[in-house]
Amino acid sequence: MKKGRKVILFFFLLVFSSFTILSGCSYKGVDKRSFVVGIGIDPGEGIEKKFKVTLKIAKPIPSLKSATENEYAYLVHESDSVAEAIRYLATEADKVFDFSQAKILALNPELLSGDLFHLMDYFVRRGDIQLLLYVIAAKPSAEEVLRVQPTLEAAGENSLYNFFDNTGTESPFVTTTFLFEFRRDYDTKGLSAVLPIVKGDGGGTKFIVNHALVLKHGHEAVELNLLETKLYNSLKKGESGYGYQINSAGYKFTLTIDRIKMKSKFELKNGQKPRVAIKIKAVGSVNESNKLLQLRELDHYNKISEDKLAEQVTILFKDLQEKNMDPFGFGLKYRATRLHTDKVLDDWKAIYPDLEFDVKVEVKLKSVGAIQ
Repeated sequence: MKKGRKVILFFFLLVFSSFTILSGCSYKGVDKRSFVVGIGIDPGEGIEKKFKVTLKIAKPIPSLKSATENEYAYLVHESDSVAEAIRYLATEADKVFDFSQAKILALNPELLSGDLFHLMDYFVRRGDIQLLLYVIAAKPSAEEVLRVQPTLEAAGENSLYNFFDNTGTESPFVTTTFLFEFRRDYDTKGLSAVLPIVKGDGGGTKFIVNHALVLKHGHEAVELNLLETKLYNSLKKGESGYGYQINSAGYKFTLTIDRIKMKSKFELKNGQKPRVAIKIKAVGSVNESNKLLQLRELDHYNKISEDKLAEQVTILFKDLQEKNMDPFGFGLKYRATRLHTDKVLDDWKAIYPDLEFDVKVEVKLKSVGAIQ
């Protein structure tokens, strides 16, 4: 009996001693970690260097009450690969890099027209980088955007996060794209990936986020303007609270869309041009007008709004079609609604350039504003 107790005691001592040895090697305390909050990738400036990697690292502060502003450190290195650049930067820091708090991956637009699979593969494979970090196209460079420090940015806060996580600003011009979403859309046949464009103001004190970039492997990236970005976010993302200016039939008023939904259906008949019927339903109200509007004439205002929105949407679809881009995923829906064969994708590539868009919009205005 005593011998059995000795064996058990020896076993526990062995286990505890192994924990002590392992903890000294694998675990690093908070004071031994450098928390990376942003990663920037630019083209290398050296002849043989492919990438310039910038790490934005948060400096520790004693307390939020005593701090008056955020302080960050920036480490920059050029290399043939992102992995090698980060390994080298580790030799310039006295603490281990912790990527668990990294929420921004800024990519220079010059890198977005090439093959992104190798670049994305590195970030997706790293287990310490969250797939929920935000991917942005940074102009004029990723390093410059990461170095922007807004005047109103509070200590312990990263203002760039607030544009994308729906806890700060809510704007019709902001597109949110996660890392997992970007990798999935870029690799999906019949769908084009979309990234928000973030610009620095040149003075290093302000972000400008009001455009988007459409990407497709093997094609030049296409930048969406202000209106196109709003339409994409409304129709594809189903975002609400967006304002659309209607300037038609002598009226000039702004709609605030509370709810919007789009459905599409292919109509492919032998001997006829391929066609997709698109139905859009929107509910909203008027919040600005150049004329006095009457409640009894809501149906008339609905018709004016429907015609104008249908025109804007049709122009957007045709423009993207001419540039062989498909951020709305018409090709993906075609593939999903057809029996899978080796020719499905080839059939879609032949259909898309000649596809006709039949856009019908139904607008229901709830009111003409608080004055009525």
